[in-house]
Amino acid sequence: MLVIGRNPVTESLRSSPETILKIVLLDTVTDNKIKEIERLAKSKNIDIAVMPKSHFEKILDKNDKSDGISQGIYAEVKDFEYSRTTEILKSLNSKEKTTLLILDEIQDPHNFGAIIRTAVSAGADGIIISDKNSVKVNHTVIKSSSGATNYIKISKEPNIYKTIEVLQSSGYKIIGTVLKTDEEIYNFRFPDKCALVFGSEGEGLRKNIINLCDNLVKIPIAGKIDSLNVSVSAGVFLYEILRQRNFSKE
Repeated sequence: MLVIGRNPVTESLRSSPETILKIVLLDTVTDNKIKEIERLAKSKNIDIAVMPKSHFEKILDKNDKSDGISQGIYAEVKDFEYSRTTEILKSLNSKEKTTLLILDEIQDPHNFGAIIRTAVSAGADGIIISDKNSVKVNHTVIKSSSGATNYIKISKEPNIYKTIEVLQSSGYKIIGTVLKTDEEIYNFRFPDKCALVFGSEGEGLRKNIINLCDNLVKIPIAGKIDSLNVSVSAGVFLYEILRQRNFSKE
């Protein structure tokens, strides 16, 4: 798998250097950011190759990889290692307040990456994705997350229905994010242990998933557009939870 761009490669060097097989630099880049990456890589005994633009154009020949040419760097890394949901839950046993995200059939890698980045920034504890009809962690997701995939556990589950039941049996309340419900996010008190469920970009939450949720909550819309991008919605929900838990005087 490839990690493309300066920030994603830097984050991989800092957080998981053991996953990096090789770093490849464009032969015309010599700025301070690149020199810092070289210094980090050498300190961790990671091989660095310097290649001409023709090599970059051959390897990074798709639109979603083109930034690697302009930034002049990519890394060859081991395939992303997913956690198990049970492992995530076990790691959170001693934590009083936890937030998980369940992404049901999210298909846009840029949305997935943006959600991961926001989840890390807002202090979420883990992300669960469905194995079917969902984008997986790839170079576009890693780049869109600015390397945040290194800082949060992500599990991939074949059956989201059973996963939700496992979470509920572990004391989690399942909060479905939908457009049609009376409960608005700013009037809802999020429980100490909750899992937010976000549906696909086009269809939203599936009916069977909605039926399993303990609560359904919406973001109020004041303008003429009736919905938000799923990554934006995730940010609104996560930062409202952060506000309630850390800044609310109630």
